[in-house]
Amino acid sequence: MVDQLALAFADRNAGQEANLAAAVAVHRRYREAAETVLAELVREGHPFTAEDIRKGIPDDIEAHSPNVLPSVLGTWAARRLIVPCGEYRSRRRSRRASRNRVWIGNTRASAA
Repeated sequence: MVDQLALAFADRNAGQEANLAAAVAVHRRYREAAETVLAELVREGHPFTAEDIRKGIPDDIEAHSPNVLPSVLGTWAARRLIVPCGEYRSRRRSRRASRNRVWIGNTRASAA
């Protein structure tokens, strides 16, 4: 005998998971776009900033949170794929002239 309540809960859970997956699809697109731009900047071998990455992301792709790009940079830095090589004061009003890092690809990591 089939437990109808268990089936109903399973259907509800599957629907919730599908809804959440759809909600994060845009976020995944932003991260993918940011990492594509970041990889290109690393390949070029010149110093870059978060602003350089933002400029390379298509206008129709938005992050769900302003913390997505800093998280991407933090992940790459933790993996030592990029290293800081300077600082600058942001001109973006939302950053309130905060200090930000200038990054460069870690040539030691790419040689390993």
